[in-house]
Amino acid sequence: MKEQLQNKNLRMKSHYVNTLENKPVKKNTVLLEAYHGVSITGNVYALFNELIKDEKFTSYSFYWATTDLKNPMIKKIKDEYPNQTNIHFIQYESKKYLELLATCEYLINDTSFMPYFIKRDQQVYINTWHGTPLKTLGLDIKNANLSDHKNIQRNFMHTDYMIMPNRFTADRLIKGHDLDGILNSKVYITGNPRVDLTLSTKKDKIFEMLNLPTDKKLVLYAPTWKKSLKDTTEEDILKLLDELKKIQNALGSEYKVLLKTHYFIYDYFVEHHYDDKIIPNWVDTNELLSCIDKLITDYSSIFFDFLPTKRPIHFYIPDKVAYENTRGFYLDLETLPGELCTTIESLCGSLKKDDVTYNEEFSRYYNDYLARFCKNDDQQSARRVIDIVFHNNPKREKTISYLSDKKKLLFYCGGFYNNGITNSAINLSKHIDYDKYEVIFMDTDKMKEEKANNIKRVDSRVHFIYKFSAVNRGYSNTVRQNLLYRQGADSKYLNKEKLKKHLNNEFKRVTGKLPVDILIDFGGYNKMFTALFAMSDVPRKVVYLHNVMMEEYNKKIRNKYKHKWNLKVSFSLYKYYDKIISVSKSADDQNKIDLGHLIPNYEEKMDYVNNSIDGDAIIKSAHVNNSFNNGKTIISSSDGNERIVFFEDTNESTGVLTLKGFLPPKENKINFVNAARLSPEKNHISLIEAFAKLADQNENCELYILGHGPIRNEIEQKISELDMQDKIHLLGHVSNPAMFINLCDCFILSSNYEGQGLVLLEAMIINKPVIGTDVPGIHSVLTGTEGLLVNNSIDDISQGMTDFINGKIKPANFDYKAYNEEAMNDFYLKVCGE
Repeated sequence: MKEQLQNKNLRMKSHYVNTLENKPVKKNTVLLEAYHGVSITGNVYALFNELIKDEKFTSYSFYWATTDLKNPMIKKIKDEYPNQTNIHFIQYESKKYLELLATCEYLINDTSFMPYFIKRDQQVYINTWHGTPLKTLGLDIKNANLSDHKNIQRNFMHTDYMIMPNRFTADRLIKGHDLDGILNSKVYITGNPRVDLTLSTKKDKIFEMLNLPTDKKLVLYAPTWKKSLKDTTEEDILKLLDELKKIQNALGSEYKVLLKTHYFIYDYFVEHHYDDKIIPNWVDTNELLSCIDKLITDYSSIFFDFLPTKRPIHFYIPDKVAYENTRGFYLDLETLPGELCTTIESLCGSLKKDDVTYNEEFSRYYNDYLARFCKNDDQQSARRVIDIVFHNNPKREKTISYLSDKKKLLFYCGGFYNNGITNSAINLSKHIDYDKYEVIFMDTDKMKEEKANNIKRVDSRVHFIYKFSAVNRGYSNTVRQNLLYRQGADSKYLNKEKLKKHLNNEFKRVTGKLPVDILIDFGGYNKMFTALFAMSDVPRKVVYLHNVMMEEYNKKIRNKYKHKWNLKVSFSLYKYYDKIISVSKSADDQNKIDLGHLIPNYEEKMDYVNNSIDGDAIIKSAHVNNSFNNGKTIISSSDGNERIVFFEDTNESTGVLTLKGFLPPKENKINFVNAARLSPEKNHISLIEAFAKLADQNENCELYILGHGPIRNEIEQKISELDMQDKIHLLGHVSNPAMFINLCDCFILSSNYEGQGLVLLEAMIINKPVIGTDVPGIHSVLTGTEGLLVNNSIDDISQGMTDFINGKIKPANFDYKAYNEEAMNDFYLKVCGE
């Protein structure tokens, strides 16, 4: 209730979702939105013009969303169609807008709807986009945040029709937003409807409307804008106006130079009283282009729209090199259909050239661009779109499919923290058969360095989609959601059907029309994702248990339960999954004992699949001389010691090289190594006490512990109590642990329990002797190998290390290729049901 009173955004979403749930879709209604309601122009405007003139749509109601109900374009439209009572203009993101977004039969947009938007099955969403791209988009943008494209990608997943000017744009837009193979939309190459306006608009109307001189040739200067509105200064504006003045002076009185700014900064011009210098923002650019004799632009797609006029285009790109380095281009700028100038002086010189001579000079490039990008710009683009969408495609225009016939696997992988679940997900991504499966990883959009680095390690064939923005919820759904998260799915106060409907809406908001065959909660610890997947209508659902989950449920860190409240909810949701998969046989055996009573048919549903492992990469990364700085060491200025490099990265934009290195274990010592999160279940305290006991008898031994975690202080305190600071070394997180492990003599894992103990397999791959406590997870890994299983006690752990010193433990002989083949066969059989 407090949220509803204080949070306007939540109230707005609440109204939207209540309309979705309680009001039907209205037939013969069309919502039109261009550039988030900032303008009433472009492809959407061109389609509107074609629809409103067609007698077949006289019974339709058209609703334009606008941020400004005083927009002069509204008067222009009303004047052009004075007898039409079915044209309406509504305030963007008002209550009326939200109701229309939820209930209009047809939704037409050239950019994207906001993150709360969910397309209903009875609605038809047409996305026209807004031009052919010269500059990169989505994931193709250099130095872009990995999730910056998220809402455009999400919108595309909701579309029924994507209307593209050419195949080039379709490929770049869909592949750049990571949707090639999973986009469940009809894609048509129709040309740009807005170019119909450029080729068909009567010039005299535009001259009269804008009071343009009829005795002069018109030049349009239309630069893009690289800064955000908050970063734009008056100095930026004055610089642009100075360029305009120089261009006008160079061309002389025979010409009139017009300035068309990006809609982002139009208000800045108005606020600083420069609005008399520019074309009004409300004017449709394509109608204006019908009057233009020469165009000056940079990276803007406006030049593609102007090409069909066959009039001169001049390119002014003063920041060409910088922009290429920071953003990037899809096309070679040297092939542009006009002269490329990088200084205002060279631009002015280019503009003075005779138009006929200029056109001949660039005719080869001009004709090439026309053929590649504009062959459908023939004044019939809008008609083609209407025939396709509204008339069942009578001319049988061909659709392009970006949806493969492979099975679609959608995973949540646990947040991509530096942990075993992340490594397991990355390893699995490298072994899945991509000839049979499209693999999609879903995660939240929050992108810290740790997460981004791990995502970059995932196989490049995996698609990523993002769950972002707040869940759409009204008061009742908030109560249901909170009941679920506090009491679990078995709460007697929960309306299960309404909860399922609520969570299904959220799943659809994130995934749109993505045709998922199998959902896999690979993380297993996030109650929100576990619930989201459990309540979905996807045909097959699987949840992974990466540990002995009841032990995790009871785990305390600093006297507080770590996972209890999340796992309480997760346990109650297991019954909604088709398979509950542990990552080793011994962990599965224990999980059945602990959790089987919660899961109907648990003997059938609960099973295990060993995690796959990237053995080739481990072997490669383990050898110092084959990677990182070519095996050379670096010397620290702080202590003068040599360190072996385990990480290096070069920042492409700055050229700065980052190296990370560790002090190698001493060659004259017997070096034990442990790699595990510093968490209670990893039992480091017992390991340290066992090693201290060993060190009393063997002064030549040292212990290295790799990893970070919440009990580091406790571990440090124990090392200090035992006066072992010179023999036990905490190295923290090492991104390439195999390299360090390979320099040690024996690997030891002393956990109280494990899901599998994947790090043991990694040590065995590089032929290290291994010791592990005989607990669930580890038992399955070491049984039948040369590795030593010891009882989980300080004395037995210490005796195990003594046995190694006495030569009783051999390096393990581990065939990781045969292991992986078996693991993947089990994955396909038990997880994918094949």
